[in-house]
Amino acid sequence: MIETRAAILTYAENRESFRFADLFSYLNGIINISKVTLSWYLREMVKDDILFKLGRGIYTSRQHQSTCYTPQLREKALKLGKRIGGTFPFIKVSVFDGQVLADFQHHLSSNNLIYIEVEREAMESVFHWLKSERYIAYLNPNKEFVYDNIDISKEAVIVKPLISESPLTEIRGISTPRIEKILVDILCDDDMDYLHGSEWHYILDHVMNTYSVNRSTLMRYASRRNAKDKVGKALENLNTHD
Repeated sequence: MIETRAAILTYAENRESFRFADLFSYLNGIINISKVTLSWYLREMVKDDILFKLGRGIYTSRQHQSTCYTPQLREKALKLGKRIGGTFPFIKVSVFDGQVLADFQHHLSSNNLIYIEVEREAMESVFHWLKSERYIAYLNPNKEFVYDNIDISKEAVIVKPLISESPLTEIRGISTPRIEKILVDILCDDDMDYLHGSEWHYILDHVMNTYSVNRSTLMRYASRRNAKDKVGKALENLNTHD
């Protein structure tokens, strides 16, 4: 195993990037290896952050090739997050702007919702405060309610529970989901049902091939959402389509 990994790494380090087919041809001049076995080695080396995927069947050993995803929040979302934080200073709040989903989608759809995640025991208080402040707000709606009653192209606020140990980052003092959380939440949340199925697999493929994603963080959060097997299998399928 070590000799095979070393041969792959030597090949990779002498190139900016390489294709699966070219590596396979190279290795077959040195060792006897099948495409299935090589796919397994590459998958493990990507998982261990030794190699990085640039695209379908394209790899590099240079981590800087991957772009860090920088979350965005429009001013309305930032302002709302600050108002909630000021009104409820002792609760943890995460703000997600539905407009950013267009960056990942294959079939574009306009999402102007703002998603506010708070600790479960604070959800109703935040929801009622939003209503009192004249926001159009919905409290943790299921997918049937979303399809029947919510036009995601219009501005509104969805209040939902914040899962403990969620991967978050900050924009101007406001917590917002990291890319690992976004990927899992799209898969798991009822209010994201319109992005489930093939669209989610496209989003996963696009994000994994475009941005630097911490797989350990992704899988840890997926486990907290009871989606570890689904996410793990989807990642394996990406890595075997070389």
